[in-house]
Amino acid sequence: MAAKAAGPQAAALYAMALDSGARKGELCGLAWEHVDLETGSIRIVRQLTKPGPEPTFGPPKNGCARDVTLSAETVDLVRQHKRAQAELKMANRTTHKDHGLVFAKEYGDLTNRADMIGLPLQANHLGQRQFARLVKTAKVKAITFHGMRHTCATLLLQAGEPVHVVSKRLGHVRVEITLNTYAHVLPDMQRQAAATMGALLHG
Repeated sequence: MAAKAAGPQAAALYAMALDSGARKGELCGLAWEHVDLETGSIRIVRQLTKPGPEPTFGPPKNGCARDVTLSAETVDLVRQHKRAQAELKMANRTTHKDHGLVFAKEYGDLTNRADMIGLPLQANHLGQRQFARLVKTAKVKAITFHGMRHTCATLLLQAGEPVHVVSKRLGHVRVEITLNTYAHVLPDMQRQAAATMGALLHG
């Protein structure tokens, strides 16, 4: 609710972060050409490596592109954000710096004279400024922006999603990385598996 109240971009950004498990740099580097609203999926092929008037982009952390399917609710928020972004561009045709980014600077993100609407979001803004304010407003346990990636993985594993599916969603190069990182979730999964098997075998 706090993210939705902050505007269409914030609502879409934080929903996508939790839904996809994407890294901060991957979200900052995501372009509209890598979003398919018809299939409800995004293709993560790069990350933002340097913000500013002439941003640079590099490959994802492990160098491998990946496709991530989003929930219908997240896709709806992304659609709303796209419409709002188009209106912002139209209203600022002469000052908007268009890099084709899904998530870019808006009025509230400008911090100095060199800033322009449409430039890439800065990592520290997402982590220490806007996100921290939203967490405080929502009155939830304080976590880092990266913590949403861990939340995504933990919720999926606890819901019974196969580890290899979660691993691919996160962009881990090996499933062992996922197993080692989220080993604390596995005991709960084992207990759930035992309960499920008991129900199947003994009614």
